[in-house]
Parts: sequence; C-alpha cells; structure tokens
Amino acid sequence: MLRHPSRPLRLERLEMEGPREDEVLVRLVACGVCRMDIDFWEYGAAESVVLSHEGAGVGEQVGSAVKGVACGDHVVLSYQSCGRCPACKNGHPAHYLRF
Repeated sequence: MLRHPSRPLRLERLEMEGPREDEVLVRLVACGVCRMDIDFWEYGAAESVVLSHEGAGVGEQVGSAVKGVACGDHVVLSYQSCGRCPACKNGHPAHYLRF
C-alpha cells in the first residue's frame, strides 16, 4: 500500500466488499511492479493506492454477469485497453488514456 510518496511501501490487510456483478475476486499468487507503479511511488497519487495491475492468481469469487471464469480458475491480470484508439493501434495499449 502506498500512502506517502517516496516512503517505504507497506503490506496491509484490506477489507473489501465482494465483487460486483462484472468483477472477479482473485487471490493473488504473484504480481509485478511496472514503471507506472514506480512513478506513483516516486511522485505520489491523489490518495492512497494499491500498486500493481499485473499479476496471476486463482479466482475466489465470481460476479453474476462474468462469463468464462469460474471459482478455482487460474487467471492472469493485466490492464484494460480498447484495441481501437491511436495508442492501441500503434502497439502501445498501456498508454490508453480512458481508464
């Protein structure tokens, strides 16, 4: 958890509500730290933030509208992109600006 820029990160236990109908709750087994995470760490964010949007784990709970993923499935996490904007079409989906 990043609470203050450029200070040591802390592992914290968070209480979360269950997944929404279009979400999957994943028990992470591994995660990555990318350049965007490092920038957040160096310069801060508007509020406290949980870093890493890349990882792998196991589906624990699945929302009612989710198709193709079931509890117990192994999943890989990444960022979302549209595939249609200029950044995506130029091979840079991580630069997508409408998250």
